[in-house]
Amino acid sequence: MKQKNIATWLKVVTIAVALLGIAFFGSATAYAYFYKPDYGDSVPIYLRQNIIFIWVTALLCFSILFFFWRIVNEIANDNSFSIENVKNFKCMGVCGVLIILEYVIRIIVWLVTGDIVFITLSYTLLKIIVFIIFVILCIAMSKLVKNAYDIKQENELTI
Repeated sequence: MKQKNIATWLKVVTIAVALLGIAFFGSATAYAYFYKPDYGDSVPIYLRQNIIFIWVTALLCFSILFFFWRIVNEIANDNSFSIENVKNFKCMGVCGVLIILEYVIRIIVWLVTGDIVFITLSYTLLKIIVFIIFVILCIAMSKLVKNAYDIKQENELTI
């Protein structure tokens, strides 16, 4: 029962984060294109120039939430230490690596086009650091769950 309670709260948080993501990415797109902001303003110009990067990031973030949802379902089934969760953590890490690669490509594009601005570069570098930490945590959790799964299997064999 405790596992289901934890899983319920994790699902609520996951849904809240997904809704915030939809609001953020949706409002950025709407601000750039649909609400006809002042086109001399630098924010809508930045958003329009980077909309593909923004939506690739969105899709990868929603993929991370999808894999996290699968982990939460395993927790609800009282199967926290499973091969499925090992795979889900690895998939979340792969999504994080893809986001890092996307940001590196974004920096390269800015350098090639000469559109690099200190504030956007520093913000992008900060996001790269955050996702490096995220990938490290996903790898660590994957290994931790794998070790716990192996111990669980050994214990089941000895009974």
